Amino acid sequence: MLYNHRPVKRTTFFLTTVLLLATLARLRSTGAQDRPAGSDYLSPELRQAVERLKREAAVQPTDTSNAVERGKILWDWINAYSLTGGPVPVNATQQLAAVFALDAGERENLPPSQGQSLPKAIDALIYEFRIKDEKPAALPAVSLSTRGPLPASSYQTIQQTITVGDMPFQHGAVILIGKQIMSDSSIFQNREPKADNYLSVRTSRPGARFTPISAPLSGMHGGFRGTADMPAFRLEGTLSKADTVTITYGDRVFGSRGMRLQTFANDRVLLPVYVDPEANGIFLTPVWPGFAVEGNQASAVRLIAPSVVKTGEAFELAIRAEDNLWNRARGQLPASTLTLNGNPLRELPARSDAVTVIRDLKIDRPGTYRIRMQSTGGTLSGESNPIWVEDSPSRRIYWGETHAHSGMAEGQGSIDGFYRYGRDDARLDFLGLSEHDIWLDDNEWRQMQEAVRRYTEPGRFIAFLGYEWTAQRTSGGHHNVFFRDPDKKRVPVAKAWTLSLLYQGLRSIYSPRDVLIIPHAHQAGDWRRNDPDLERLVEIMSMHGTFEWFGNYYLKRGYDTGFVAASDDHRTRPGLSGAGNSPTLAQFGGLVAVSAAEKTAPAIFDALRDRATCAVTSADRILLDVNLNSTRPGRRAAFNRDRRMQVRVSGTAPLDRMDIIRNGDIVHTRRFASSALASNSRVEISFESDSEPYIRDNPRGYRTWRGTLELVGGRIVRVHANFDNRHSEFARIDAQNPNLIQFSTATRGRADILELDMEGVSASSEIRLELLETIESGVSPPSVRPMATIPASSIKLPFSQLREGLLIEQIPLGLHTDSVSMQVVGADTPMDAAFEWVEQGQTRPGDYYYVRVRQRNGARAWSSPIWVGGEPAR
Repeated sequence: MLYNHRPVKRTTFFLTTVLLLATLARLRSTGAQDRPAGSDYLSPELRQAVERLKREAAVQPTDTSNAVERGKILWDWINAYSLTGGPVPVNATQQLAAVFALDAGERENLPPSQGQSLPKAIDALIYEFRIKDEKPAALPAVSLSTRGPLPASSYQTIQQTITVGDMPFQHGAVILIGKQIMSDSSIFQNREPKADNYLSVRTSRPGARFTPISAPLSGMHGGFRGTADMPAFRLEGTLSKADTVTITYGDRVFGSRGMRLQTFANDRVLLPVYVDPEANGIFLTPVWPGFAVEGNQASAVRLIAPSVVKTGEAFELAIRAEDNLWNRARGQLPASTLTLNGNPLRELPARSDAVTVIRDLKIDRPGTYRIRMQSTGGTLSGESNPIWVEDSPSRRIYWGETHAHSGMAEGQGSIDGFYRYGRDDARLDFLGLSEHDIWLDDNEWRQMQEAVRRYTEPGRFIAFLGYEWTAQRTSGGHHNVFFRDPDKKRVPVAKAWTLSLLYQGLRSIYSPRDVLIIPHAHQAGDWRRNDPDLERLVEIMSMHGTFEWFGNYYLKRGYDTGFVAASDDHRTRPGLSGAGNSPTLAQFGGLVAVSAAEKTAPAIFDALRDRATCAVTSADRILLDVNLNSTRPGRRAAFNRDRRMQVRVSGTAPLDRMDIIRNGDIVHTRRFASSALASNSRVEISFESDSEPYIRDNPRGYRTWRGTLELVGGRIVRVHANFDNRHSEFARIDAQNPNLIQFSTATRGRADILELDMEGVSASSEIRLELLETIESGVSPPSVRPMATIPASSIKLPFSQLREGLLIEQIPLGLHTDSVSMQVVGADTPMDAAFEWVEQGQTRPGDYYYVRVRQRNGARAWSSPIWVGGEPAR
C-alpha cells in the first residue's frame, strides 16, 4: 500500500521514488539463491520471471511502457504467495485488475484514476512482496490483549502489541491505524485523550517516542472509494528486532470512556495496522489477529421451522434468542411454553443456550400451523413461520441466501463464521458465499472451495461455491456467479472486464448446466443483455433496497428470468441480516425459497436454474404457492386465451394485499386489511418511495421521511413503527403533545409503516404531516442522475376521503412518484388466504404473470413469473 505522509508534490514523489529504488537495490543482494532446495512456493518458470522483475524494478521505476508486463508477473506472484498463507495486502488484486484490460487495449473500460495509479501501485507491491519473498521474518508480529468475546456496543480497552521483526524501524517510520469499513464502531482518534476512542502509543525502546499524526488512507480500511484521514504515529528514534510498540485502543488513563465496539456480533473483528519501517511512504501488511464480539441480553425470540412437513414425520424447531439488534443473545433465558395453533405443545425449562433446537416434533393432521412461544412472566414471545403439513408432499420448500460476504473482501468475519451463522442462526437450507472477485486471491478461493466441501451435509445443509463478478455499472454491473460443485475456478473481472467476456469465459470452460449467474440492481446489471443458459435469475431485493422494476426490465425484453431476494450482508450474517448502520445497506436482508424434491446440492441447484423460486423481504418466510393453467412459476404454459390462476399464501404477519402482475402491470388486487372507520380504530400510515431509475443507471437512492405526524380530532393511544432499520429510524410521541409523533425513516422501493391506535376519531378527523427537507442517499457510483434534494412539504390526510378504508396521496418528484397512504385496518386480518382468478380472451402469446404479496408489517413476497405461450429466449 502506497501512501505519502504529506500532500503529494513533485519533489515528494521524486524522493519517494528515489527511496524505493534505493531500497530495492539494497534488497537485490539477497534473495532466492539462499532459499533451501525444494522449499520454493513458485514454479521454476515463475521464479525466473519474478527474479527478473526484481532486478529490473530495482533500477527502473514502472511506467506505462512496462506496467502491463510487470503487472501480469506480479499477479501470478501474489496469487502463488497467497497459497503459502502469508498476508496479502487487501487492495492488491484490485490494484492489478487494470492490467489485463490494458493488455487487451481496453483502456476505455477503466476509470481514469485506475490506469494512472497503476505504475506506482505496481512498484509498491514489488517492494512489499520482495521483502516477504526474501525476508519472511522481516515484518513485525502483531498480537492483541484479548480475543473476546466482548459485548456489542460496549466500551472497551484493547492493547495491540507490535513486535519488530528482522526489518528495523528507521527514524521517521510510521504506524498507520486502519478501520474495517463495515464496522460501525466509533472512529478512532489520537488527539483528544479525554474523548471516546482515544489511541495512545508507547514503545519498549528507551529514548524512542512516537508523535501522533494523521494520514490519508484509501480502500476498505480507510476511505474505500476515496481517501480518509486516519490516525497514525511517526517514530522519533529507531527500533530494532524484538522491540515492541503497544497501541492502546480506548485508553482510559485521561478520562476517556474507552473504545465503543460495533453494534453487531462477529467472530473475527480486526484492528488493521500498517507499518512503514523504512519511512519511504510504502505501508506493509503484517498478519492481523482478530477478536470476537457477542450480543447482549435477549429482547426477542425467533422461531424457525421447516415450511413443508409430511404428516407424522419428525421435524426440527429452532428457537433463537436475540438482542435488540438481532444478535444472538447471551445470558439466562426463562422457562417458556410452546403452543401449536393455540393448543399446548411443550414446556421448556430455563436455559442458557441462545439457540435451542427441538428435534422430535410431529404433527398428525394436514393443515397450516404456527408454533408460538411465551416465556414465564411474558417477557419473551414469538411465533414461527407457517408450516404446511401435507400427507404426501411431492416437493419441499428450502430457504437460502445467494448474496452475502465475509471478511475476505471489504466485509468482516471468517468463512467458518459465515457458514456457521447461516446454518445455525439463520437456519438456512442452502447458502453460497459470493465474495467480491476483485479482492480475491487464489488462497481465498481455495479456502472457499474447502469450506463448501466441509459444510455441505446432504439432508441438513448445502453450501455452494460462488463469487461476485464486480464490474462497475458501465461495464455490465455486479453479477453473482454460482457453480454446481466446488471444483470450479473463477473467471474474475480482472480477466473478464465486461459482461460479454464473463459469459464467454464461463462458457469456454464449463457446461451451462453447471453455472448460474444472478445480476443485481444496486450496481445495476445490464438488463439489455442476458445469456439465457447462464443468467436465469434476477435479484430484486437486498439490504440496498427493493427493486422489483429490475426484474421487469429483464422480463419486458423477453428474457426468461425468475426472482430471488438476498441480503448482500458484509458482516458474516447471511440469511438473517438485520439492517446495518450504513447509508446503503439499510434494509433487513431478504431470502429466496426454492421448491425442490430433496435437500441435496444437485436438486437445489437444478431448482434454482429452473426458476422454481419465490423471493421474500426481511427474512420473512412467507409461503406462496401459485400455478397458472396448471403450470408452476419459472415455467412456460402452452398458449391459451383463457388464464386460470390459483394462489395460496400463508404469511408471517397479517396480510395487507395481493397483486397479480401481467407484463409489469397490476391486473388484479385483493385486499385483506382495510376496514370501515370506527370511533376506536387502528390506522396505518405508510411511506413508500420509488427506486426505479427509468434510464440506464443505478437505482434511485433512499428517500428519508423525517418530520411530524399530528392527529386532529381524536386521541393517539399507541404508536408502533414497522420500520426496517433500528439503528437510525424512530417514531416517538412528543412530550408536550400526545397527538404529535416525531418520526424518521428511509425507504428505497419498499414501504415503512406507522401503526396508530386511536380513540374518538370520526370522518371529520385528519392526519397532518409536516415533512422536512431531505436529500436522497445511498446511490453507488457511478451514477447518471445526481441525488435529489426533496423539498419540505405539508400533507393532509382527511378521514372523510377514505374509500373502502384507504387513502393514497401521491407525491411526484421528477420521473418518480412516491406516496403516503392511510389505511384503517381490521382486528381480524387473516394470515392465510387462497383464491382462484380467471382472465379470459387474451390474445398475446408470451405474456408473463407473477404474484406479489404484501403484509401489514411491510414485508413482501414475489413468485417467479409464469409465461403463457410464446417462445423462450435462446
